[in-house]
Amino acid sequence: MKRYLAVLIIILWSVSLASAASYSPGDIEWAAAVSGTLNKGGTLTNGEFMVKAIQFPSPVPGIKDINGNIVPETDVDPMVLLEIYKNGVLTKELIMNLQSEAYIDPDYEVKISATGFPAKNARGWVYEYYSAEPPWATISIQTRAKPKLVVAVTTDKTEYTSYSDMIITATVTVTNSEARAKNIDVYLNTGELQLRGGDTSQLHKYYYMMEAGTSQSFAVILVVPELIDQKSYTLSVDAKGFDVKDIEYKAAKTSTTVMVSPKQNYFAISKAVKDRIYLQDIVPVRITVGNGGMFDIYNIHVTDSMSENFELKSNTSFQWDIAVLKPGQEWGRTYSIKPLETNLNGFTIPAVTAQYTVNNKQYSATSATTNVIVNGPKIILNKTVDKPIVNISEDVTVTVSINNAGNIATKAEVKDSLPEGVSLVSGSTNLASTFLELNTPQGFSYIIRMNQEGEIKLPAAVANYTGVEYKGITRSVLSSERPVITVIDPSKITPAPTESPAPATVAPTPIETTPGQTPSPSPTNTPTPTPITPGFGSVFSIIVLIFAAAHRRR
Repeated sequence: MKRYLAVLIIILWSVSLASAASYSPGDIEWAAAVSGTLNKGGTLTNGEFMVKAIQFPSPVPGIKDINGNIVPETDVDPMVLLEIYKNGVLTKELIMNLQSEAYIDPDYEVKISATGFPAKNARGWVYEYYSAEPPWATISIQTRAKPKLVVAVTTDKTEYTSYSDMIITATVTVTNSEARAKNIDVYLNTGELQLRGGDTSQLHKYYYMMEAGTSQSFAVILVVPELIDQKSYTLSVDAKGFDVKDIEYKAAKTSTTVMVSPKQNYFAISKAVKDRIYLQDIVPVRITVGNGGMFDIYNIHVTDSMSENFELKSNTSFQWDIAVLKPGQEWGRTYSIKPLETNLNGFTIPAVTAQYTVNNKQYSATSATTNVIVNGPKIILNKTVDKPIVNISEDVTVTVSINNAGNIATKAEVKDSLPEGVSLVSGSTNLASTFLELNTPQGFSYIIRMNQEGEIKLPAAVANYTGVEYKGITRSVLSSERPVITVIDPSKITPAPTESPAPATVAPTPIETTPGQTPSPSPTNTPTPTPITPGFGSVFSIIVLIFAAAHRRR
């Protein structure tokens, strides 16, 4: 009986050893080292481990070498006595020098190395320098590298449309860093989303081994739910694995949100108009609303608007109400517009909008906008004057220019006119009918004279031009400006008095006098301002000076 008991104990002991030795020292991986230079009493920490320098070799007498440097009388063998702590508890004392192998604890959780000391003949070993230049040791601490699992789940889109998108492709990725991991299990939780096919085993993956810095991925196909209201779904993933010591490590659980919206194109709204027309065209605009879904659409309110660059050529309210549209039904309205001017870059036709109700919920929709290019002549008419302020009977030159900035040539004529109180001195006030090529300005000038004072606003010049067919007057254009001229009557202008400048303060000049004589003050001449009539300033000044000189001679 005792023999069998002894055999059983040996077997159990062997199993225990086999379990404890499930890894070999060669399986251990070490993390990056933490290093530091320690003097006596200095410490270095890495994670749960701490190393403290307790003692160094004692100082020795010194001598001068042949260069006059103080060196130890005998070389010192550098070493250090270290204490090793784990979670604040002393676990080991050892002496290390440069020849020492790295210390590894029995559990292979920490590796400590001495990587540097002062030289054997360093001055710091000498008695009188030992305190000022104390010995030191460079120590490094490495902890066992451990797996770090990170998981992520992504989808091919962030938002899906029910009845339009059919599938969701979800990809799961697990990444391992720092140390080898084994027996990794990865789980994807799809929540309310259903697999397109197959069983749930495809949501779990097992990887026998993952080295540090490697990744593994797998994908699953899910079905986009059929919805009438927007809803979000959550996909989450977690993973776990084991290190070489069979210690379990779990990845932080991560998730992503998938948004599924109801089909938007079941309610169709459009605004159709030609995107290339001519200036004289009257074009139709067609608004269409349709129900391409499975449910009735109620209380549809349609609102439209028109670009300011067009004029309405038919009667419409731009507001319509539709009580209900059954699945498959369509509603439409048409009206006509005509462009007001040419635009080679195109005018934007505003979108039409609609509010409607489906399954007791309100929605809105907007059509696309259209850019309409308008071909034709584009007349630019300018009228300017050379002087905005003049005296009565002073001449003013008026210039009228016309240019075609469009893409079709035209025939044009320009007529200008004069207001009351303005007379024509010379020139013509019109441009006879002429062929106006593209970007080839033409025009005329004439001279006028104002016979009364005040502010005179000249009338706008008027240009008539043909359309794209070169026949008939189809449009009149007023000039974009009406110049204003201010007319002054010089005889009615009273010169404003001017204030004499304050006399400057100067140092008094000594005056020579005979004894008993009181010095007389120097006479002060106060200048009198001379009024100047606008337009005659210099001439009037000369006349005044001549008259003053003649008066003095008398």
